[in-house]
Amino acid sequence: MIRVIIERDISKGCMDDYLELIRRARRQANKVDGFIAGELLQEKDKQHHAVIISSWENIESWNAWFKSEERQSVLADMRPFLNADEEIMVLENSHVLN
Repeated sequence: MIRVIIERDISKGCMDDYLELIRRARRQANKVDGFIAGELLQEKDKQHHAVIISSWENIESWNAWFKSEERQSVLADMRPFLNADEEIMVLENSHVLN
């Protein structure tokens, strides 16, 4: 399993529009084989800083979603509401503690 962390800086006054798009993205990601779960978090003192943490069965599943037309379409619709490009971090178990 891998985890993917996506950070986005949402423009002031655009959170409702962003939330509508993130719900659309979640519905579409649910259809991708290998998607396990995802959640949206906000930084406590910076509500415009959105962090998505998703779990995927493997990197191939994530890459299928990452490159999909559905994700690219949502991201294109989302860009006007972002102050900067999203930042993505893909994490895997290091097996150090096993």
